Amino acid sequence: MVLEVTKGPTRVVIDPRRCIANAKCTAAAPGIYVLDEETGVAVIENADEATMEQLFAGARACPTQAITIEQAGRRVFPLIVPPMFGDKGDASPEE
Repeated sequence: MVLEVTKGPTRVVIDPRRCIANAKCTAAAPGIYVLDEETGVAVIENADEATMEQLFAGARACPTQAITIEQAGRRVFPLIVPPMFGDKGDASPEE
C-alpha cells in the first residue's frame, strides 16, 4: 500500500494531511484505493492493476482534493486555477 504511484508519465500522489478518510475514493475505484486500517488515510493498494480511469475516478471523488495527478511533470488534476482579476496585493488606486 502506497501514497504515491508512477505509471509511465503519470504520477498519482495522496496527501495524508488533506485526507479526511471519508472513503469516496474507495467507492469510485474499489480495490484500488483503500483506507489504511491504522491511519485511516487513503492509500493505493493495487497500483499494478489500476487503470488510468480508476486512478482519475478516485481523485475526482475526493472532496478535499487530497489526490493529485501529474502527467509528464505537469499537474492535471485538480487543476490550479489562476486568479481571474490579478493579485489582491496589486490593488492600488489609480490617480
